[in-house]
Amino acid sequence: MPPHGHAISVGREYAAPTKGKPLMTAPRRIGIAGLDHWYIGREVPAVVARRADAEVVAVAHHHAANRHGLAQQWSIPFETDDLMAVATHPEVDVVVTACATSDHVDVAIAAARHGKHLVTVKPCAMTVADAERLRDAVTAAGVLAVPFEAHTRFQPHGRTLARMIRDGAIGTPLSATLVGRFTVDGARLDWPGQPNPNAWWMDPKRAPGGGWIDHAIYLVDWLEWAFADRIVRVTGVARTLVHHDLHPEKEDYGVALLEFSRGAVATVEVTWSSPRGHYFMGWQIVGTEGDLDWDGTISPGMSIRARHGTPEAGKWHPVTADGSDGAGMLASGSGADIPVEELRPAIATSCLDHLLDCIATGSTPIATLDDSVHTLRTCLAFYEAARTGHAVAV
Repeated sequence: MPPHGHAISVGREYAAPTKGKPLMTAPRRIGIAGLDHWYIGREVPAVVARRADAEVVAVAHHHAANRHGLAQQWSIPFETDDLMAVATHPEVDVVVTACATSDHVDVAIAAARHGKHLVTVKPCAMTVADAERLRDAVTAAGVLAVPFEAHTRFQPHGRTLARMIRDGAIGTPLSATLVGRFTVDGARLDWPGQPNPNAWWMDPKRAPGGGWIDHAIYLVDWLEWAFADRIVRVTGVARTLVHHDLHPEKEDYGVALLEFSRGAVATVEVTWSSPRGHYFMGWQIVGTEGDLDWDGTISPGMSIRARHGTPEAGKWHPVTADGSDGAGMLASGSGADIPVEELRPAIATSCLDHLLDCIATGSTPIATLDDSVHTLRTCLAFYEAARTGHAVAV
């Protein structure tokens, strides 16, 4: 049993739920609580547009023009500046929380207590205690919740590499190096085309951490899922290397060393320090019997080098992503207004798709708020380790 008594969710396939009694009948009526996390909130209508079993019926956001524009674009009948009005609305079945992290826990708890299923924003809380409070409230309410930091589990490259690792294609995982280098520009947007140097991600009272946790939270979740193991110890460095106008509690560079309970080690480097318009994403996973590589930037695709000690050793072979023509991943850090027809193929599937499928079949999601609590605990342990210069147990 992993630390803290919570078993990790390790569903073999992202869309292979355990069958049970359906919980609801179509259509699922969806409300969007907040658009601060606009790259979550704006995706919701695009997901729903591809499905016959759901509709978006409500949206809440403090910025009236952005809220109204989305409501008009997608014919959303109810809009408000009150997050709680969506969380408790009697004609909403599912709430997607895309508000700032600091606003999230109370809104999500209210939604759960009113019987709403949830897709929760990342990070889900400012503190581990609040994340646990949210998890416990959702459990008590008996609703389903899929955390958005599980997003990479549903990406073509994420689900394919995880399946290969669990199927033993490279033997026992030994180490991983995951790199995501991004610009700060996406975090300084209130909306595509609306730059704001004081956007919510810049405020330490509204989001815990800066350039590292922004994208590393996805990678921490994915690593634990793919390795079917928990991170138990963290060391690392967090610095501001380029953007010295950031708040002192924010960083534009972070690199973490993550140790797993069964001995594997992962290095996760994530930054906001890339020049404007530049980004880089690449992963390497090493096992006892081979290696996996994902290049998300230079020559996008996946490769495997397997079976050490055989004539094939040393040769890299291409891998085709499950359910996809390639291993593409949406890279929207520039804040470009991505057309719906490009957004959906790039996303491939989503946390919301998975939640809706689980509701329809009465299944347990492959990612839960138990995972979310541990992921946040790990990320905050990184910041403590970086601040103190000492390893921190998770």
